Amino acid sequence: MPSFALYAATANISIPLVLTLVVWIGYNLEGIRTHGFFKYFKTWLPAGIEDMPGAFKAFVFGIEVISHTVRLVSLSVRLFANILAGHLLLLFMGGGLAVLLGISALGILTFPMAFAFYVFEIVIVAGLQAFIFAILTAIYLGGATSESH
Repeated sequence: MPSFALYAATANISIPLVLTLVVWIGYNLEGIRTHGFFKYFKTWLPAGIEDMPGAFKAFVFGIEVISHTVRLVSLSVRLFANILAGHLLLLFMGGGLAVLLGISALGILTFPMAFAFYVFEIVIVAGLQAFIFAILTAIYLGGATSESH
């Protein structure tokens, strides 16, 4: 149920996961569109591997499949965990510590720190995480459409 509380959508794991799925499906489809189906997956193997045995090629290809699958976890958890940690820090400094300790006067001391953490989280953490997500998306898209490694 939506409320008027200040809450980042990316502090819920479902939103970063959907964003990551869109990126993952998008860069794979773009790579397939650029190279063709079989040639795209052939680009996952490093240059010069043609002289190696077939079992080694399958092993290296398996590692690349794992690498491309782990990108789902890497992108989504990085965004989710950093934003959630910032929100928990705000909650803790904004009054959670005073409630946990049962000392309401402590809120007077922690509120200015909560405001400083809020500015830090919005400007530095959220902005930096959005930038990292966009840069990694561009890197993955560029890697999928480039001619060689």
